[in-house]
Amino acid sequence: MAGFLRADDRASFPAPNLIPWSEIGARAGADYKGDGLAVIRTESGARLRCDFQRLEGEATAEGLWLTSTVTNGLNERFRVIATEIGRRCAPGSVGAASLESTIRLSGNGEISVARQTVRYARRGLVEEYTVSMDGVRQDFLITEAPEGRAASALLRRAEGSSRLRVASARRGVKRELEVRLEVEGAKVEPMPGGARLVLLQSGRKIAYSRLRATDAKGRELPVRMEAPEGKSEIRNPQSEIQIVVQDSGAEYPIRIDPTFSDANWISLGGPPGVYADAFTAVVDGAGNLYVGGNFTIVEKWDGIKWSDLGLGMNGNVNALAFSGGTLYAGGQFSRADGNPANNIAQWNGTNWSALGSGLNNLVNALASSGGTLYAGGSFTTAGGNSARRIAQWDGTNWSALGSGMSGSVRALAVSGSALYAGGVFTNAGGVGANHVAQWDGTSWSALGSGVNDIVSALAVSGGTLYAGGHFTTAGGNPANYIALWNGSTWSAAGSGMNNYVGVLTVSGGALYAGGEFTTAGGNPANYIAQWNGSAWSPVGAGMDNYVGALVMSGGTLIAGGSFLSASSNRAGYIAQWNGSSWLPIGSGLNDEVNALALSGSILYAGGAFTTAGSNQVNHIAQWDGSRWSALGSGMDGNVLALAVTGGTLYAGGEFTAAGGNAANYVAQWNGTNWSALGSGVNNWVLALAVSGKSLYAGGYFSSAGGNPASHIAQWNGTNWSALGLGTITSVNALAASGGTLYAGGTFQTAGANPANYIAQWDGTNWSALGSGLNTTVAALALSGGTLYAGGGFTTAGGNPANFVAQWDGTNWSALGSGLAGGFYGYSTTNVYALAVSGGTLYVGGNFTLAGGNPAIGLAQWDGTNWSSCASGMNDRVLALAASGGRLYAGGDFSNAGTNVSAYVAEAVPGPLVILATDGAFGFSNGLFGFDVSGPAGYNVVIQGSTNLTTWVPLQTNLLGSGPFYFSDAQSSNVGRRFYRARLLP
Repeated sequence: MAGFLRADDRASFPAPNLIPWSEIGARAGADYKGDGLAVIRTESGARLRCDFQRLEGEATAEGLWLTSTVTNGLNERFRVIATEIGRRCAPGSVGAASLESTIRLSGNGEISVARQTVRYARRGLVEEYTVSMDGVRQDFLITEAPEGRAASALLRRAEGSSRLRVASARRGVKRELEVRLEVEGAKVEPMPGGARLVLLQSGRKIAYSRLRATDAKGRELPVRMEAPEGKSEIRNPQSEIQIVVQDSGAEYPIRIDPTFSDANWISLGGPPGVYADAFTAVVDGAGNLYVGGNFTIVEKWDGIKWSDLGLGMNGNVNALAFSGGTLYAGGQFSRADGNPANNIAQWNGTNWSALGSGLNNLVNALASSGGTLYAGGSFTTAGGNSARRIAQWDGTNWSALGSGMSGSVRALAVSGSALYAGGVFTNAGGVGANHVAQWDGTSWSALGSGVNDIVSALAVSGGTLYAGGHFTTAGGNPANYIALWNGSTWSAAGSGMNNYVGVLTVSGGALYAGGEFTTAGGNPANYIAQWNGSAWSPVGAGMDNYVGALVMSGGTLIAGGSFLSASSNRAGYIAQWNGSSWLPIGSGLNDEVNALALSGSILYAGGAFTTAGSNQVNHIAQWDGSRWSALGSGMDGNVLALAVTGGTLYAGGEFTAAGGNAANYVAQWNGTNWSALGSGVNNWVLALAVSGKSLYAGGYFSSAGGNPASHIAQWNGTNWSALGLGTITSVNALAASGGTLYAGGTFQTAGANPANYIAQWDGTNWSALGSGLNTTVAALALSGGTLYAGGGFTTAGGNPANFVAQWDGTNWSALGSGLAGGFYGYSTTNVYALAVSGGTLYVGGNFTLAGGNPAIGLAQWDGTNWSSCASGMNDRVLALAASGGRLYAGGDFSNAGTNVSAYVAEAVPGPLVILATDGAFGFSNGLFGFDVSGPAGYNVVIQGSTNLTTWVPLQTNLLGSGPFYFSDAQSSNVGRRFYRARLLP
């Protein structure tokens, strides 16, 4: 009989597209200059500070202790320390459970600090500690292989013999390297790619992941993290983790490098684009896009997600070129992946490395032909030898191209055996050449009389060279910022542009130009335009700022630059043109989320965003657990409210069209199409609620279905009707239960009766809820007989109640000391969203304290106390949706905790804890059983399987304050059975 007990199984919901942790720390941390990341020497060792992950560390002769700094006044320490190194049999081998050739590590070591790295050395192992925005990284450097065989059949040549002998005593037994770690101050839970540490006092979750193992030659080794056998079902918290490395053929020393970081949030996609101005872009043969610019890490887009190439450089990347299987990067830097690389480096798919001794000044342009790489810039030496502003690399050595140029090179292009260079120079190889020249492999020559100012861009198509830049004449004739060279003569491209051209690319018969211009051929063209050989035309509505990089990927044009918007879509410095519209490049949303709704495993989001992933969605989208998709063609304006019932989704907001059809401020989606609700209402809808067969809408409107309806109305599936006289000003929030509808907003009368910012409708009349609140209500939620209200108020029923309060049907009361603080430019505290699930109230808004404790934008109330919910956001929370074990938050934020998650994120819920004792197995009646406990109020289903593929529900229970005992009545009839427990929505 086998028992497979999973503590946090969420297989019913497809895994989201997680953004790699390195997108946060390495990208931003390389440029960070503050003291939030620090390694400081102390008398006993070193202190480590990582404000971005709210972690501090103290390294002494006893190793590293970490402290969580999330909760005020709680000095909560924990640590993970290596205790043993050994070798064991791989899974499936005889003796797999045993650890042989064990080295028991000393409890004390030597501490040293070198720059920003702390080293803790013990015999057989060195631990290294560093900090970044990703968290605190703990490297294990294993200097020598433990005794025992790494492979099942290592062959050695017998001394003095030509014969080979098998070194392993037993064929088919594969042994792996194991590092055994002891955990103190936290409970261990499994998670993909590592382990989750749950701190014992606060319950904060710390991810111990991003696991990687490499040998002395830089080869990546298969590695995994696991809990030791026999520990997963005991009542006491787990105290060990094992890191297992397949080290067959590895060259020691081996480095293993997990990282401590925030584990409270799951990303639903990062913001579109890159982090700063994009200067250069290139595409490889597989269609992967690489981008460099005013940031230090070259970014790769694989069509699904962005990822970093290594640790990056210590300066800008101005140029990229791809040749064979190698990516080349040039710019203004002196290090790549932490190693010397002077202004140029190469990426082999795993690491950055130098090209000889590199160049002595910045690189502006790269081009490749055959096995030769050309570089142009401001340098005067290459590989230590004279090379004035242009040089070539043959894979081994640098060499000059004649005597080079008199001024810097800004652009390069190759066509056949000809290399073209453009820039600031007026002399090339000792020959007069005004800003553009040609190299034939032996010597430089001018292209006629050249142009009268800087050339910034070159492109070749057929026998034509295109040049763009700051010039206004070419060959002595007018040519506004762009010109064509046919091999003998310069000519203008129509009337050109009204400002300089910074980049060119050719595809088919079309030339694309990007730059600082806003007209092309006399017609509006915002920073990008297309030339068809005879006339200029805009490329959509263009961008809102400079375009400095262009590249084709299949039939798609990719543009990078200083812009934040492409057409009307937020883009983040890079965007793609599909032939009809500009779309961002990213996996998440491109603007704020105002409303969320859950239906089964589908999350609906509405807001100001127009794209989700790389899809045009126009203000509304759905998330299926792994990707975003559109709901038809969406809306023509912001979505501010959502409600779902059965198979119908209702949306309200600022729009007047849905799915391309007229729909005045409110519409419904049946899973396939959008449709209007009659003639709708005459102004914005701010709130929606469903009760029975009725939809209620509240907002700014004064009519519904063409009839008077003051700020609130009811749709019965056919017609709109007013709710009495309605309210005198806007309704911002609605909640319905049975025959009662609650409304909150800016009003002070409802149905002509006094009602301070909140009222109830019984189907016939409006009435006040006591003396109400002292100012605006923005959110409502119901739980049993309790109504919760949130907003800008500070009193409820005449008594203090800071921004959130509860109504029991008779009286108002505060929820502890409520909320306080504000952030990110919003001076006043406010609550914008409420949700209830499993007896817990979740509150989102603009605040930094809940019950006096830190809670940034998101908090939870358990009926008695306030606590932070996960680790908060970096901007306001405007929407919440909760069901079962899931909580989603939407708003203005770009980070949830320390994870990049654009405008919407999923909180990792409190885990369902599986507890068992030896006594739970093998009762006298022969039945197998175990205890299950978890958060009260949740439903849990126990499932069984004989093959780990097909799962059958065995029992469903509502969790209470204590554990319940599950006994499998069928266990005596099966040879083996696996079990798992899952939270239900």
